[in-house]
Amino acid sequence: MFPPSHGTHTYIVNHVAYKPTLPTLQLWHNRLGHCNFDVVKHILRTCNVAYKPQTQFCNACMCGKAHQLPFSKSTTHYNVPLALVYIDIWGPSPVCASNGTRYYISFMDAYTKYTWLFLLHHKSQALTAFTRFKNFAETQTGHTLKAIQTDNAKEFLCFKNITHTLGIHHRLICPHTHEQNGTIERKNRHITEMGLTLLAAATLPIKFWGEAFTSAMHIINALPSSVLSNKSPYEMLF
Repeated sequence: MFPPSHGTHTYIVNHVAYKPTLPTLQLWHNRLGHCNFDVVKHILRTCNVAYKPQTQFCNACMCGKAHQLPFSKSTTHYNVPLALVYIDIWGPSPVCASNGTRYYISFMDAYTKYTWLFLLHHKSQALTAFTRFKNFAETQTGHTLKAIQTDNAKEFLCFKNITHTLGIHHRLICPHTHEQNGTIERKNRHITEMGLTLLAAATLPIKFWGEAFTSAMHIINALPSSVLSNKSPYEMLF
């Protein structure tokens, strides 16, 4: 039987010099049930077991622990404002805003990443907010709204008549595939996190989330973004 292989000493086996090879970190990762690599390294350090470091990536973990297949990113690029606008509704908030609203609807331009935000009392006000947004955005930018993208929520399905009348293409994402609308959903998360942070810093009650979120939206539109080559959405739009 060969001696343990966790040392670095040279042994004599059958009159032949034998220097055991250190087991790799991957081997110990496999032996310990594919647990986290940091846990494996902690155990080996605690037990004073030598190992050979390597890149911490495991194909078996990717296959066995993945919750879903990776979702490919869109390769479509837009070069003018309002060629496509993502739309989504956030809410309901567990606490009404100071003006009684519980939702907000956001409109994000695919080219400039500039976002407009409107507070809503009910989801049924989405169509009214869309009309306000369209008129305001087209007047301010001089561009015509070409297409919108939403999920299949019933408050967006009622857009069908007005989009047909105005010649606007209404793209609906595939059911149960929110990744297709990930751009606007990540933007909503950004708005919400910044707004709640502003409230926490100012020690204001949560009922002022409406003012905080609209302020956060104004700040985000003015901040440079690496996605836009360090330009701000405001600079790209105007």
